[in-house]
Amino acid sequence: MRTINALILAVALVAAGSAALAADAPPKHDPRQAFKESDTNGDGVVDHEEFQIRIVEVFYFADANKDGYLDETELKVLAFPEDFKEQDRDANGRVSLREFLRVRFADFQKVDTDGDGVLEVDEVVTAWEGKGK
Repeated sequence: MRTINALILAVALVAAGSAALAADAPPKHDPRQAFKESDTNGDGVVDHEEFQIRIVEVFYFADANKDGYLDETELKVLAFPEDFKEQDRDANGRVSLREFLRVRFADFQKVDTDGDGVLEVDEVVTAWEGKGK
């Protein structure tokens, strides 16, 4: 499996906060703003619960036809549709919420570089800035 860049998490956090996304326009990403929106209790970290809430929002935001799955076109809104090809375990060409969560929680672990079980803004920003590496 190819190495998945940790920035995927930042994109997931950002995508839900970008309400103005157009299907044919590339999204503008601000990892700090996305982090702030994800840190719903304002404690300066994003824990598993906050992350799951955000990722579920991302999923349903991207599910334009509201069928409960993300197809290839809907995945393009998230900027990294290729991340899910290997994870489509039932090989139906669509990503379920369960498959989506499995991939994104693996990203959570990669971005949590200090292993404390929560994401700090610096970890998310570093992951985002490392996208070109």
